[in-house]
Amino acid sequence: MKKVFSIAIAFTVAACGRESSPEGRSVMRDEQLQAELNLVKEQNKALLDSIAVFRLELNAMKAR
Repeated sequence: MKKVFSIAIAFTVAACGRESSPEGRSVMRDEQLQAELNLVKEQNKALLDSIAVFRLELNAMKAR
């Protein structure tokens, strides 16, 4: 009986992780989405910087 009770307690403790509850999974999903959004923002900034450099070079070429 003690063994069954110990196993039940072990399963209960193991099931307390973030992955085990809908709220925990939602938080994990939100964190992943935020990380991806931050990456897209960084890529967007890099693209805008590159476009600005091209624009400056193009304007310099036009002025010649």
